[in-house]
Amino acid sequence: MMDYIVYDLEMTNRLSEIIEIGAVRLRMMNGELAVTDHFQSFVQPKMDSLNTRITNLTGITKKDLMNAQPFTTVIKDFKDWIGEGEYYLCSWGPEDKWALITDATFHNTPIDWIINHNDLQFLFSILHDSEKGFRYGLTRALNKLQISLEGSQHRALDDAMNTAKIFVSIHKEIKLEKNPNSFLESKIFEPEKLVYQSKDEEEDGTQSPFASLSKLFG
Repeated sequence: MMDYIVYDLEMTNRLSEIIEIGAVRLRMMNGELAVTDHFQSFVQPKMDSLNTRITNLTGITKKDLMNAQPFTTVIKDFKDWIGEGEYYLCSWGPEDKWALITDATFHNTPIDWIINHNDLQFLFSILHDSEKGFRYGLTRALNKLQISLEGSQHRALDDAMNTAKIFVSIHKEIKLEKNPNSFLESKIFEPEKLVYQSKDEEEDGTQSPFASLSKLFG
């Protein structure tokens, strides 16, 4: 049975180190995609520290991270939760894939499980003919589909749940790609697929920590 793992990460501001992982598992049940399980864990950063901006944005506090497990422990728990069956990994934008690979490499943990990765933001934006230079932010995409945002923005599990709602709505109109781990390493920085700034981030003044990467590619 194929699992669809829709996940989201929260990260520090300076080094984009993972501080929270949230995910939901979807399976086909009676001909419809449905959420069957969820995962959430804080991650204690090793290279970076939490600053006021990220606390204000996410609500994550230093106390949350002080009591958290390190990346190596949390990522093992996450992999165990995903399980041994077939799965797609899906995120809203490419930043989460980049952060997973970067943190795993720093902590010397395997990345061979990061397979069949798909960027739902890219697929949604292509589907809805987003204007050149921008992709749909999560809130704007929910509004486009007339789906209510639930929970708190910029919290990993809530964002994963809202992303999963979008996936359920569009999954019959898009085709997910199966790709090996080597594909991820070679495609980690695709200029045409990086999210520098989504439209709703521009409008509400929220700056993506990856927005500055656009300067690298002109």
